[in-house]
This record gives sequence, C-alpha cells and structure tokens, in this order.
Amino acid sequence: MILISPSKNLNIRSETINFNFSEPKFKKKIKALSDSLKGLSISELKSLMPISDKLVELNIKRFENFGKPDNPKKPAVFLFTGATFDGLSIRSFDKDSYDYVQRNLRILSGLYGILKPFDIIQPYRLEMGTNTVKLINSSLYEFWSNDISKNLNEELKTNGSKYLFNLSSKEYFSVLDYKKINAEVINFDFKVKLNNEYKNIGMQIKKMRGSMAKFIIDNKIDTIGPLKNFELNNFKFEKLLPKTNTLLFTA
Repeated sequence: MILISPSKNLNIRSETINFNFSEPKFKKKIKALSDSLKGLSISELKSLMPISDKLVELNIKRFENFGKPDNPKKPAVFLFTGATFDGLSIRSFDKDSYDYVQRNLRILSGLYGILKPFDIIQPYRLEMGTNTVKLINSSLYEFWSNDISKNLNEELKTNGSKYLFNLSSKEYFSVLDYKKINAEVINFDFKVKLNNEYKNIGMQIKKMRGSMAKFIIDNKIDTIGPLKNFELNNFKFEKLLPKTNTLLFTA
C-alpha cells in the first residue's frame, strides 16, 4: 500500500476516463464537515487558511457549491495536480494499470479523510493542519484519526500488504494512529547536496515522492529491496536510516 498527500492545485477540466469510478467512504462525516464550512465569511475562512483574498473568495464559492448536482466532479487522482501528481503521472499509465493503482494507492485528505484514486470528488481546499477547533470542536487530526487508521488497516489486510510505503508529508501522515497500523511503515526522504550539506528542497521532494509512487506501481513492488533500485534526476539510494525506517535518496 502506498500513501500520498493531496494537492492544493486542482485540474477541473473535463476528461474522458475509461475506468469504473468509486465513491468516498465517509459520506456522513464529509457532509458534516463541508456543511460546517458553508456560509463562512471572508474573514472567518481567512482565519482558518492564511491565503490571499482571491483564493479565500474562490474557496468560499467552492464550499457553497459543494454537494450541488452541477458542481464539477472528477476522480481524485485526476483532480489533484501539482508536483506530487506530476511525478505520479497518472495519465501515463495504461488502462490495465488502473486496477493496481485503485487497489494499492491511497490519498489522505483533510475533507475526505482517505481516498481511493478513482473516488469521485469535488473541488475543495482544506489542509489537514487547518485549525478547525472553533468550527467543529476538534482538530482534523482528532476528527479523522480513528476512521482513517481503521480503514487503512482493513485495506492492508484485504490486500495482504506487509508494508505501508509512506510518501505523504508529515502534516498528513500525522493523522494516522501510527502505533495501530498493522504493517511495517517505510518512509522516504530525498535530499540534495548544497555547499557540502544535504538539504530538502520542497517542490522537488514532492515530485520525487510522486515519482517513487509511480516506480512502485510500475514495478508492482511489495518488498523493500527493489526500492533501492530507484534512480531519477540524479537521485540514488544512499542508505537506510534505521531509527525512522527511512530510505534516504540523495542527488
């Protein structure tokens, strides 16, 4: 099983996608959360999200339109865009690969909890770290943690997965009740050498996470060893960091 984060950027353009779509699992909780976000003023939404007035206005409209029959809808893996999804490059997969993607890739989400790639979703912006305590009397971590962790364990068992390949960000992975996950979690890090120091470069890391997810899917990897063969954009495996069970790749 592979975990990735969602993106802030969305591609709402219509596309022809030849695959059976699915529905998000937690419909009641999604509705309750989306309803709580409807009707917020610019200042109220801006207090939740430190974004520009233009983006606040856009997202107010998104929440107002959420659930309406004519609201744009797409499979999650096609709606999300940005560095991670550029690296994943879902449109490069052939149709025969979609089944594997649907079974083995999951996307964490502040609004939807956890998504299968072909779950049909609507445009939104709600990061997992958003402070929603005044809005719903809990953080999104508290709101989602038990449900996501339980659901993920069920799917790990169904798939017979011994490993959870974590390619999500710390902000999103923190929603899991880590100690209750019934699989060995493998983390990944990508660092670039600058002035004799290895450093993370944000957008590049996101794209490499997506590229690693694609590599795992392309090669149907279900053990640790083959992960070390990943090479892209001068990144190569350097070492395992046992304290955090992290595979470090450097360039």
